[in-house]
Amino acid sequence: MFNENKLIYKAGPPTKTNGMYWIYTDYTNDELLNSTPCLKRGSIDFAKMVINNQKINGLCSESVDDFRLVYSGIGGVGSAGAGGLRERILEEFRGGEGTGSLAINCSSLSVLTRWRVSYVLWSEVSFPKIYEYRPFSTAVEGLWRLHYGWPILCTK
Repeated sequence: MFNENKLIYKAGPPTKTNGMYWIYTDYTNDELLNSTPCLKRGSIDFAKMVINNQKINGLCSESVDDFRLVYSGIGGVGSAGAGGLRERILEEFRGGEGTGSLAINCSSLSVLTRWRVSYVLWSEVSFPKIYEYRPFSTAVEGLWRLHYGWPILCTK
C-alpha cells in the first residue's frame, strides 16, 4: 500500500523474522542506466550495477507478470534482536546510511507502483531443526542465485 509514494507495509512479514526476499521492477535497463541514485552513504547506484552486471553470463531472467526480478537479499541475520526481514525490505525502499540498500524512494526511480516485493520466512521452510538461519543464510542466498541467475542490481 502506498501513501504519498511512501511504502506502508501492512501485510508484510512480521518484525524481527528471518528470511529471503526478492525485488521486482518494470523499469527497463535503459531507465536504470539513466537513473540518479540516492545520495545516502552506501546506497546502490543502479546505473553502475547494470553496467557491471550486464556482462555476467547467467543473469536472472525470472519475472512475474511484467515485473522482472532485479534484486534478492536476506534479512534477519544481524545481531540477536536487531532488525529482520521486514526491516530490511523497508530499508531497500527508504534507504539507510551505509547499509548497501537500493534506497529506491530517494532515487530517481521512486515511483513505488513500478516495484514489487516477494519474500519467504525461514520458519515457513521445512528443514531439520539443526539448521538455524543465520549460519546458512548467505549460503542459501548464493545457492538461489546460482540456480536462478544473478539479479542485475545485486552487488555481491
